[in-house]
Amino acid sequence: MNVLIAYATTEGQTQKIAKFIEGILEEGGHQVQLHNVSDPSGRLTVSDYDKVIVAGSVHSGKHQSDLQLFVFANRERLNDMPGLLVSVSLAAAFPDTAEEARGYVGALLEVAQWQPTLTVLVAGAVKPGIYDWFQQSALLEGDLAAHLDEDLSGTKEFTDWEGLKQKVTAFAGA
Repeated sequence: MNVLIAYATTEGQTQKIAKFIEGILEEGGHQVQLHNVSDPSGRLTVSDYDKVIVAGSVHSGKHQSDLQLFVFANRERLNDMPGLLVSVSLAAAFPDTAEEARGYVGALLEVAQWQPTLTVLVAGAVKPGIYDWFQQSALLEGDLAAHLDEDLSGTKEFTDWEGLKQKVTAFAGA
């Protein structure tokens, strides 16, 4: 099977997730094309693939605009093929914020006019070394503050790699 993984990343965690998915699919004998939708030099035709995986992260309450544009521009073909949306957010990491994470997905799908076969919420990471003062303050005072240590000195990953592997393997086999 020929699979496209189209992704957008802001802090690098979604790119790491996309590469992890690529490895899973290649181990399963599939041909995989990894495509960063924010790279203007990368040209592709979605109809060249059997299945598509779209991965993006949530920042300030929404997915990257490049991801939204990619999905909207390709919505007709995407709606005609098996598709998996991987939505990466910190809200997906905790039961009390999971509904918020589902809301981000709903907003993306409404704007992009896409109905993927499967949607997966994936917990992201906190990477304080790249945040400015405002971003660190927002983390410590926002909805997720109760789940984060006040010491934001190091990266903390919340991604459930094994759970993601199971979902991607199931999607690839369907």
